[in-house]
Amino acid sequence: MTERGAYEVLILKIKVYIKIFAVAFLCLALTGCAQTKKTEAPETLFIYCGSGLSKPVQEIGEAFEKRTGTEVTFTFGGSAQLAGQILLTRKGNLFIPGDLKDLAPVEEKGLINKKANIVYHIPALAVPKSNPAGIHGLMDLKLPGVKVALGDPKSCTIGKVADTMLQENQIYDDVEKNVVVRTATARELVLYLSTGQVDAAVIWKENIINCKDKIELIPVPELDSFTKIVPAAILTFSEQKEAAEQFLNFLNTEESKEIWNKWGYQTVER
Repeated sequence: MTERGAYEVLILKIKVYIKIFAVAFLCLALTGCAQTKKTEAPETLFIYCGSGLSKPVQEIGEAFEKRTGTEVTFTFGGSAQLAGQILLTRKGNLFIPGDLKDLAPVEEKGLINKKANIVYHIPALAVPKSNPAGIHGLMDLKLPGVKVALGDPKSCTIGKVADTMLQENQIYDDVEKNVVVRTATARELVLYLSTGQVDAAVIWKENIINCKDKIELIPVPELDSFTKIVPAAILTFSEQKEAAEQFLNFLNTEESKEIWNKWGYQTVER
């Protein structure tokens, strides 16, 4: 091979190496961009929550997103239904039921990592505004013609509370004859009352905060001992443990307490 030929071969090899290097550099750059985008993608918390708590918890979730950048997605429903969903899917980050007892099915399976008491759930006897049926106490719920709405004890905490209270006062059978609807969630009871479809219902006191022009409460001393504590718990299979713990702690911050109070809830002091 002549000296000129050897020179041309060398130049050709250099060009090939340059092209290979350029392609490799481009691949690395694209990979780096993809990893950066993946790193920058916000975390998302998936939270199961009792329907009676939906209004304040949604607002607290929005405040948490603004503070941390972590997205929060909720599934609302009856506490028993949510517990069943958790046991079935083994997915999600936190569980906020209507009562400590509603954690039991999940906790017994060893699926609770950490929990905290948040607010009180206070049961109350409620009637439509002006009390058209003239309800003044528990005993009036068994009067002929009175239409009563109660929660389904298999689905929601307020249903369990109502049934237990009626049984302890030995009027369950009489009142059950007047029950025209059993609801899966606490918020449905408020809807039946506010639209005048029923004469009375046992609800959570906090749920009428925006319906005081349509619903009023009847003082019932028998319900005082049935106040419940609302917990929040991190699920063991949570893949965002740090963010989940941040949210658990955020539920008891001063910012969150203001939101709870705005919606009529009394917070539990740690």
